Amino acid sequence: MKLKLLNVLKNAVISAPLNFEFGGLPFKFTAKIKLVPESELKTLTETQGTTDGEIVRELLVGWDDFIDDGKDVPFDKSTLEELLVYSGLTARLSVECINAQYRITEKN
Repeated sequence: MKLKLLNVLKNAVISAPLNFEFGGLPFKFTAKIKLVPESELKTLTETQGTTDGEIVRELLVGWDDFIDDGKDVPFDKSTLEELLVYSGLTARLSVECINAQYRITEKN
């Protein structure tokens, strides 16, 4: 790869602030989403039978400021699996993981 700047993107993580309601409960935290090359994203999204849960498990690598019952909830795979039992949450997170791949932050 000629552009050294792009080498850094191989380990990049996107911070995506989320603030939505599901089942009457507020969910507000900053998702940490792995940035992937277009070819990998295409494989994830266009492969027949790939589920929203598989997309989330592959791309959501952490979160910050996730508060439950007044306490910070650290990210781990078992807690993520708890969230993924509700298809509405799974779909919302999947959409965010994909949309984050296309966000560009403007600099002033």
